[in-house]
Order: sequence, then C-alpha cells, then structure tokens
Amino acid sequence: MNAFNIIKTLLAVAVGLLAGCSGGSDTQMSQAKRISEVDVPQYEGSRSKPIQATIKQKPGTNLEGVHPGVKEGVNIDRGIVIPKAVEGQWKAIKIMVRNKIDESRSSMKTVSLGSSFKLDGSTIQVMVGPFMPNFVMTQTNYTSKGNELMNPAVRLVVEENGKTLYKGWAFAKYPTMYAFEHDEFAFQLMDYIPADVS
Repeated sequence: MNAFNIIKTLLAVAVGLLAGCSGGSDTQMSQAKRISEVDVPQYEGSRSKPIQATIKQKPGTNLEGVHPGVKEGVNIDRGIVIPKAVEGQWKAIKIMVRNKIDESRSSMKTVSLGSSFKLDGSTIQVMVGPFMPNFVMTQTNYTSKGNELMNPAVRLVVEENGKTLYKGWAFAKYPTMYAFEHDEFAFQLMDYIPADVS
C-alpha cells in the first residue's frame, strides 16, 4: 500500500467518524473502514522487542530495575593506561573513610599509590592506585587526559578475607558515582599529593 492510498484510507476513516458523530446514516458508516481494518505497513521500530525480551533472565532477576542499554552480566574488561604526562607525577592520595554506623570513627587516610591499608575494626583491606588527575573512560581503557586536575580519580580494590568486594574508581568531584557500596564503610577521595612534595 503506497503513501497516497494510506492517506486516502485515513481520510475515509476520518470522514466516517465525523459522519457518525454528526448523526450520519448507517450507509455512510459502512462505507468507511474501521481503524483496525486499515492496512498500515509496520516499520521495524514498531516491532522492536521491549528491553525485557532482549535480556536473558536469570532466576531471581528483577527486570524492572534493568537499565536500558546495559546488558546484565556483561562485564567490559578495560585496561588501565597511565599517560607519560601523568606517570611518576603523583605519590599519594588522601581518602576519607566514613563509618556510616558511627561517624566518630570516620578517619582521613594518607596512602601512597600502590600500597594498601586495613579498615579499623574489620578484615577489609583497600589497595590504592593508580591515580588519574583527569580521568576518562574509553571503549578499551581507563586513562587520564593530561595531568591537569580536571576529574581526579583513584583506583580502589577492596577485599575482605581474600574475596574482592569492589574494584573501581573513587572520584573527588562525584563521590557517589560508581561508589563502593557497603553497610558500614564509604570512601571519598579528598586530596592528591604530587611526587615533588616531601
């Protein structure tokens, strides 16, 4: 059915509906097609499967909470690339370790890049580094767009009894973005110490 015939059919439907509303005869109504009878071509977009149909459901998966465009269970393994402009320019970071249960037990830690520390009163260990002064994420890696402090971020690996709880980044400007989620502890990148500071 070409576009001209579709328009002609839709006009006939509209005329029929108007005739019906204005008290037109049954003959006029029978000549007009019902909307359900109109042969309108279906386009690919109208046949698209909803997001729930494209995700393979695992037992217990709540599809209501699935973010559109993010495939559940897909883990993109990006590498870490430290640019020459950044390499060796930073030696440590300051990170706030917040105790959500007892704020008086929160503390500021100064940690050398490439080292780790334990959280007081727990078996959790946090490995720190590398540091990216202007963090960017590409299709293949995590890196820094220069050495200017535009989007500071530090890589954290959090383990408890040999099990990895979190492997990701802590951001200074966006502390809740992709943050480590734990019932008791939270981290926030507070400061960064250049290599030339003693």
